[in-house]
Amino acid sequence: MITLDSKYSTTAEYVSLFAMIALTVVAIFNKSISVFYIIYLFWWDEFLKTIFDTLRYWFKKELIDDVPRFKSNTRGRMFFLFIYFVFIVLCFGFMLDWDNKDLMILNFRVLFFNNALFDFTIFSFLLREIYLYRNQTQKIDSHSILSRGIITLHISIILGIFAWFFLANKFPSLKQYSAVLAITPFLLFKIFFEMAEIKENNRLRKSSGL
Repeated sequence: MITLDSKYSTTAEYVSLFAMIALTVVAIFNKSISVFYIIYLFWWDEFLKTIFDTLRYWFKKELIDDVPRFKSNTRGRMFFLFIYFVFIVLCFGFMLDWDNKDLMILNFRVLFFNNALFDFTIFSFLLREIYLYRNQTQKIDSHSILSRGIITLHISIILGIFAWFFLANKFPSLKQYSAVLAITPFLLFKIFFEMAEIKENNRLRKSSGL
């Protein structure tokens, strides 16, 4: 039987996902979004999850099934995130949009937390992680280094470069819409992997007797 805490935890994850979708759609309609915006947003989502996994290792170690593996996987994900951060900022933040002044300004604003929609989305991620951390009483599984978030980032980076150059070079008339067109598959991948992760988390809560 699932307790209210488990139901609320799953609800918190769904609310965070729907908030991200809604705010991203608003950003698309307002034309205040870029490929850097969406990939950097995914990076922050996974970074916050990894930060709170680190806090679980420090302060909720008794709930972790395999402590050495959990520690190793968390450190591995943090290493991947550091590499991705450098690549995302340099490639998607600067290089791909170097000849587009408007997108460069947008990317700078996103990077330095001066974009309200981006900031609100990050805040929703933070609230989700705080809630899940404070209400976690079930056993903690040792996630793989290649978590769904890391896989989403990896796919997004590859597709991002491909989609950007394909749209810009093959369809120059669509260049002004290339950011919006390129963002759509990223968002769909994110939704797919997030839904799978939420269902898996809910299954683990059930198996823990919550």
